Amino acid sequence: MKTATANKTRIRTGSVSKVDEQVYTVGMAVVGVSSLAIGVWAVVALVSGMIASGGPGGLIASWFSAVIGS
Repeated sequence: MKTATANKTRIRTGSVSKVDEQVYTVGMAVVGVSSLAIGVWAVVALVSGMIASGGPGGLIASWFSAVIGS
Protein backbone atom coordinates (compact mmCIF):
# COMPACT_ATOMS: atom_id res chain seq x y z
CA MET A 1 0.00 0.00 0.00
CA LYS A 2 1.34 3.36 -1.04
CA THR A 3 0.63 6.51 0.89
CA ALA A 4 0.90 9.89 -0.64
CA THR A 5 2.04 12.83 1.40
CA ALA A 6 1.27 16.37 0.41
CA ASN A 7 3.49 19.17 1.47
CA LYS A 8 1.71 22.46 1.97
CA THR A 9 3.70 25.62 1.82
CA ARG A 10 2.14 28.88 2.88
CA ILE A 11 3.60 32.26 2.16
CA ARG A 12 2.35 35.31 3.99
CA THR A 13 2.44 38.41 1.83
CA GLY A 14 -0.14 40.53 3.64
CA SER A 15 2.30 42.46 5.79
CA VAL A 16 4.68 43.10 2.90
CA SER A 17 1.99 44.64 0.73
CA LYS A 18 0.83 46.87 3.58
CA VAL A 19 4.37 48.16 4.02
CA ASP A 20 4.62 48.84 0.28
CA GLU A 21 1.34 50.76 0.37
CA GLN A 22 2.56 52.86 3.28
CA VAL A 23 5.84 53.63 1.52
CA TYR A 24 3.95 54.71 -1.61
CA THR A 25 1.58 56.84 0.47
CA VAL A 26 4.44 58.59 2.25
CA GLY A 27 6.22 59.11 -1.07
CA MET A 28 3.15 60.67 -2.64
CA ALA A 29 2.72 62.93 0.38
CA VAL A 30 6.35 64.09 0.16
CA VAL A 31 6.00 64.83 -3.56
CA GLY A 32 2.74 66.70 -2.97
CA VAL A 33 4.12 68.83 -0.15
CA SER A 34 7.28 69.59 -2.16
CA SER A 35 5.33 70.70 -5.21
CA LEU A 36 3.05 72.83 -3.04
CA ALA A 37 6.06 74.52 -1.43
CA ILE A 38 7.62 75.21 -4.85
CA GLY A 39 4.35 76.66 -6.14
CA VAL A 40 3.94 78.94 -3.13
CA TRP A 41 7.56 80.10 -3.49
CA ALA A 42 7.00 80.90 -7.18
CA VAL A 43 3.90 82.98 -6.44
CA VAL A 44 5.66 84.86 -3.65
CA ALA A 45 8.64 85.57 -5.92
CA LEU A 46 6.38 86.84 -8.70
CA VAL A 47 4.40 89.10 -6.37
CA SER A 48 7.54 90.49 -4.73
CA GLY A 49 8.99 91.18 -8.18
CA MET A 50 5.87 93.09 -9.15
CA ILE A 51 5.99 95.11 -5.96
CA ALA A 52 9.69 95.94 -6.40
CA SER A 53 9.29 97.00 -10.05
CA GLY A 54 6.17 99.08 -9.61
CA GLY A 55 3.47 96.77 -10.94
CA PRO A 56 2.95 94.28 -13.74
CA GLY A 57 4.00 96.71 -16.48
CA GLY A 58 7.22 97.55 -14.69
CA LEU A 59 7.93 93.89 -14.15
CA ILE A 60 7.53 93.13 -17.85
CA ALA A 61 9.68 96.10 -18.84
CA SER A 62 12.39 95.07 -16.34
CA TRP A 63 12.27 91.50 -17.61
CA PHE A 64 12.73 92.60 -21.22
CA SER A 65 15.60 94.88 -20.31
CA ALA A 66 17.26 92.04 -18.38
CA VAL A 67 16.86 89.60 -21.30
CA ILE A 68 18.00 92.08 -23.96
CA GLY A 69 20.84 93.35 -21.78
CA SER A 70 20.14 97.05 -21.92
